[in-house]
Amino acid sequence: MSDKAAPRPQGTLFGFSVLSVTNLAAAILSYLRFAGITRFFGADWKTDAFAVALVLPFLVRDLIVNSFGSTFLPIYARVLEKRGRRGGIRFMNLVLTWITAAGALLTAVLFCFSRSAVAAVSPGGSPEMLDLSSHMLRLMAPMVLIKGLTGILSSFIQYEKRFSTLGMAGILDLAVSTGVLYAVGTAWGTAILPWSTTAGFVAAFVYMLFAAFRSGYRPEPVLEKDPHLRQLVGMAGPVLLGTLAGFLGPVADKMLASFLMASSITALDYGDRIKNLVFAIAFSPFAVMAEISYSATAARGDKERLLESLRSGLNQTSLVMFPLAVMLTTTALPLVSVLFQRGSFTPDNARYVAYALAFYAPWLMRSGLFSLTAKAFYALRDSMTPVVIGMIGLVMNVLMNFILVGPMGIGGLALATTVSSTFKAFYQAWSLSRKLGGLGLRRIVPEQLKILGAVTVMGGAIVLVRLLLPFDPHAGLPARIAALAAYGVSGFAAYIPVLVLSRCETLGIVLRRIRSRSASSAALPSEDR
Repeated sequence: MSDKAAPRPQGTLFGFSVLSVTNLAAAILSYLRFAGITRFFGADWKTDAFAVALVLPFLVRDLIVNSFGSTFLPIYARVLEKRGRRGGIRFMNLVLTWITAAGALLTAVLFCFSRSAVAAVSPGGSPEMLDLSSHMLRLMAPMVLIKGLTGILSSFIQYEKRFSTLGMAGILDLAVSTGVLYAVGTAWGTAILPWSTTAGFVAAFVYMLFAAFRSGYRPEPVLEKDPHLRQLVGMAGPVLLGTLAGFLGPVADKMLASFLMASSITALDYGDRIKNLVFAIAFSPFAVMAEISYSATAARGDKERLLESLRSGLNQTSLVMFPLAVMLTTTALPLVSVLFQRGSFTPDNARYVAYALAFYAPWLMRSGLFSLTAKAFYALRDSMTPVVIGMIGLVMNVLMNFILVGPMGIGGLALATTVSSTFKAFYQAWSLSRKLGGLGLRRIVPEQLKILGAVTVMGGAIVLVRLLLPFDPHAGLPARIAALAAYGVSGFAAYIPVLVLSRCETLGIVLRRIRSRSASSAALPSEDR
């Protein structure tokens, strides 16, 4: 433990800019890795095995990272207020000690019961597929512990406002995993997939540990009674249940998909990855900055400022996420074909993945609403409400899965996820409004309607151009790129003018702040503002 002063915090505008740049770089690396997987291995039962093997490590990882990572910042902010930096670092070591013990235990459980675990996720899988998946799961089991520790270190660095460090950790993770994948290629077969994934996680952990050292952190096993740890566990318990509920939906998707044609699990997984990649590029900087600010603002008891920040954030994220959702929905096949159709990934593979993506993509329209309101609840030390809402959404998702999978196949599974997630977002926003005595809908609804009208026109323009210029996945790559570009240009050429004509205030605010470069976005409230 050390009293060494942390490096100078980076400003809000700089932080948002560097997160956006590093997220873009990470997205490029993510695409290269994803494109390498599709090129080398296409979509078949072996890639299904990898998708199944990822489920439980990601679930256990997120149970640790989300339950403690999401609730760590609000409690850590209060520890710093009361005990200072030395006390804050000691509290961090206490949390890391317990994370290490829990992560090691869960890693051992996954390793010992890998065959039973994959069989539970994919009850319709063939014995050959389950054997391969079990082997992959054992190779990736240690990442549960590694990512659990990395999550807490990342929260520490995030509160220190070392935004470039956060961004570089993600880039390093993807750079190492992508480099290993391309260096080995098909020489090891699909075994390279779990090895490359684990290598990236290890590299990111080592980097984050080094960065934490630079900020004055020193590891020290700590086991002691602490009222703040009890508060953290009290908040983390409901979040853990909520994370579990959130994961059971995708697990149910894969279970049902295992009874469909081969590559159905892969198609769902690829469609979900593309959607999440877009979300990470467009929304992650907002999420990181909002989490820091909401925690600090709530710690001071300034609910009015929290509300103002939330309103601005909802409008500005909608300005970005709405058109992206429409673009992915209306151009799913051209996008998948251009980005991934090469090598072992055929036009039929592209159609199947695009079918899932088209029903996943509308989720992006309300992803910002769900994420920002959840962070507001956590900042207010209320982790139970989002969990209850998540449980309701899970029941709704599973019921809709069984209703829609018959007539729609994997498209029905994706649609069930989108509908239930949208329901959760609105219900969560309504619950937060009741808790805070209103969200100030007069500041939100008019802008939301203007943006919604603009994306409706945008979607119509893209559909019209697609009718005039049909997309052929068997055409050469230049022709496919040209068609996709035409759809995108026509969509945004319709979107922006409609926003201007409707006098969208949110667009004006964003443009003024980009020009001035002197203040952070209202979507990213800050103590510096």
